[in-house]
Amino acid sequence: MLKQRVITAIVLVVLSIWALFFSSDLVWKGVLLFVGFIAAWEWAAFAKLKVPALRLIYALGIVVGANYAIDNFTIQNIALFTLLEAIVLISVVTRFQKTKGEVGSQSVSFIMLTGVLAVILFVVSMAQFRGEFGPLVLLLSMLLVWAIDTGAYFSGRRFGKTKLAVYVSPGKTWEGVFGGAFLTLIVSFIILYLLQPQLNIALTFLALILTLIAVFSVFGDLFESVLKRQVGLKDSGKILPGHGGVLDRIDALLSELHI
Repeated sequence: MLKQRVITAIVLVVLSIWALFFSSDLVWKGVLLFVGFIAAWEWAAFAKLKVPALRLIYALGIVVGANYAIDNFTIQNIALFTLLEAIVLISVVTRFQKTKGEVGSQSVSFIMLTGVLAVILFVVSMAQFRGEFGPLVLLLSMLLVWAIDTGAYFSGRRFGKTKLAVYVSPGKTWEGVFGGAFLTLIVSFIILYLLQPQLNIALTFLALILTLIAVFSVFGDLFESVLKRQVGLKDSGKILPGHGGVLDRIDALLSELHI
């Protein structure tokens, strides 16, 4: 299982680096739309859409919407929908936890609409961020999410005692969150130091802001956990050997990158 997981990770890293740094804007857009299609297909399972034709229509609809949004969304559009997404994530996760897992989001329409919102925002942000700031800055931004995931995993395993949201995700602890935030803060300092010639702001202040944004990505992971628990899924899919589905790999990015 570990060998399979490592091989899959290596393949994903190589393909991601190639697409991010060496592909044209058109190819990069195509890659994002393909990832968005797979993510939307998996999201349909959260809404209990079992008929392949319905899942296909749902996924294709999101791809069409994402394609339009890449070319037409403004910063104001992204900011407005990001605020809406943040409200949804926080309210669903906190309500599920407070009611001890008894009140979730069973509405098919609601779950499908949140999928439209999350996946389109992810695709648009990845496309526009690369265009505005370049592939290196986008990669460094994603490193913050991977840093909090990595730090949370190891610190949670070593020091984790206080459950973060036991009814949402029993394995997550506050110690893991703090460990992830600490590693993210360190990575932020390193990244900002490397980019310092282009910045005119205090590194400490900006590093703290970036860390807080990365910490918010935890809600993306918790929100997906709520949706999976409601339909009895361990992973969002099986397309990535040893890793589960595409959503299992980008759940944190769904809520973090476009903030």
